[in-house]
Amino acid sequence: MPRTAMAFEAEIVHDLPDELAALVGRVVVTFAKLEHKLTALSGLLLQLNKAEARIVLKTPRAAERLDMAPDLFAVKDISIETDSVWLRKLVQEVNEERDLIAHSIWLKHPVTGELFLRRTRGRWPRHLATQGPVKWVIFPQSEANGAAECQEALDKIVQAMAAVEQLGAELDKAIATYPDRFRPPAPIVNPLGISGSKR
Repeated sequence: MPRTAMAFEAEIVHDLPDELAALVGRVVVTFAKLEHKLTALSGLLLQLNKAEARIVLKTPRAAERLDMAPDLFAVKDISIETDSVWLRKLVQEVNEERDLIAHSIWLKHPVTGELFLRRTRGRWPRHLATQGPVKWVIFPQSEANGAAECQEALDKIVQAMAAVEQLGAELDKAIATYPDRFRPPAPIVNPLGISGSKR
């Protein structure tokens, strides 16, 4: 929920304080690592080498990448201890927070100098939109946001990454326990992936 509910004209800014700019960068980079770990987990479950995994798995949303893992464990009849429902909810939440931090416009309050992020996806709650539903793309919502909020998002991304690493440890254990259900990834024979056929 926004800390300030009143309307005001704000300046769009791009020169953020150093601490905040560093945290924005860390949120983006750490989330990219989380996405990579999710893709790598599914790639290992499918016994794909890294190049095959990048070609086949592409770049679905983070929660969709996570969805593959429990299904692939189930196909191999392997139970997991990690709470995948909780983890999916967390991954979805951090994905939305990362998108907001990385892609939104930053605004500066004209009097207080407080920084805000502008939301354009979603809609105003019914009790605030007296003339029917109003989408944020039409009348954006701005939320106070700063170093504390970015640090909180970063902490949640790190928490999600730790849970994905726990799933990876469960996969390692499953490979050791049920080697007959896994085969090693094929080696990359043509590292440049150059096709011999002419188009």
